[in-house]
Amino acid sequence: MKTRIILFASLFAASVSTAQEVSFDDIARFVAGKPVSTASPLNQILGRPAVRQHYLETEKLSNDWQERRLKAIKQWAVREIQPKLTRPKCVKYMFGGPDFVHVATVFPGVPEYVQAGLEPLGTIPNFFTMDEPTLDSYLKHLNYTLRSISRRNFFITKEMREDFGKQGVDGVFPVLLYFASLTGHQVLDANYVTLKEDGSVEQSDAANAMGIWLRIREINPTFGDPAAQNLYYFKTDLSDSGFKNGSPFHWFLSSKPDSVAYLKAASFLMHMDGFQNIRNFLVGDCSHILQDASGIPAEFFATYFNVDYYGNYVGPIDMFSEYDQPFLHQIYGSGIAKPLPFGTGYRMKDEHSIQMFGTRK
Repeated sequence: MKTRIILFASLFAASVSTAQEVSFDDIARFVAGKPVSTASPLNQILGRPAVRQHYLETEKLSNDWQERRLKAIKQWAVREIQPKLTRPKCVKYMFGGPDFVHVATVFPGVPEYVQAGLEPLGTIPNFFTMDEPTLDSYLKHLNYTLRSISRRNFFITKEMREDFGKQGVDGVFPVLLYFASLTGHQVLDANYVTLKEDGSVEQSDAANAMGIWLRIREINPTFGDPAAQNLYYFKTDLSDSGFKNGSPFHWFLSSKPDSVAYLKAASFLMHMDGFQNIRNFLVGDCSHILQDASGIPAEFFATYFNVDYYGNYVGPIDMFSEYDQPFLHQIYGSGIAKPLPFGTGYRMKDEHSIQMFGTRK
């Protein structure tokens, strides 16, 4: 596998364009506003005004995100979640799009992460050949996209479809790289992939790809184990017409049994008739599930899992008012729920947010 991407750089107006080999880790560090390796060709453009401004804005964004939300989530997960399960082999984060940052914060050091959504895959731009206005526009729009999820902690697919494609930001590839660097990972490799009929993974070109596969490694290992990890993002239809027995993605998920599922801001899709296949798959496949109210219907969830409840249930936001759950009003009215020190999902205020952590019966 290639661990470097070749960008063609015209570094000076009078020079001839030359091929510049840039590691994926350096690209991840660049988009995350972190120092790149000493030998990286990207050092040659760090002095450009657009890049200097990008580094200032991204450092502030990352620090604010860590202090405002991620630190509290990490401390809560260390105390409430991680002691209740052995180190999982795989975390399956459906409907979450490319949001690696939250799943890695709750479940660090996992050998494999599988994420799915409808956001396009996108490409890595050629930073070297961009003129100053184009580079400035690209980096500003990338930061706008990242600020959006940092503030509300989830992707809105419709908005992402509209945002991707503007100012050259055409999909999730640079976002995944940013998240990998933000969460303290080194990016060892990156590839476009597709799935064969039996669910096995093979490399692909961008035009025919179903997903992106990053090989990553924690810089400061959570479990003292510096082993490489797999991060997959698949653009795929999770409705019953797209996710069914015998489909490639079904075979792919089935090849990773006894996993943990993470569900956040899932649009209450698994409350609908058209998403029963993925709901039933996760319930039957996963040993543990962490979710908010928008995931698997709570009463159905409690039938198959012993559930620990956190936070305060005040019902869904207005957009999803039809999915109010009397079962949760009863549970939370009983006083058995433990405190939740952060907002998550559609309820971003600490006092209105919930988490349910289930261990399969």
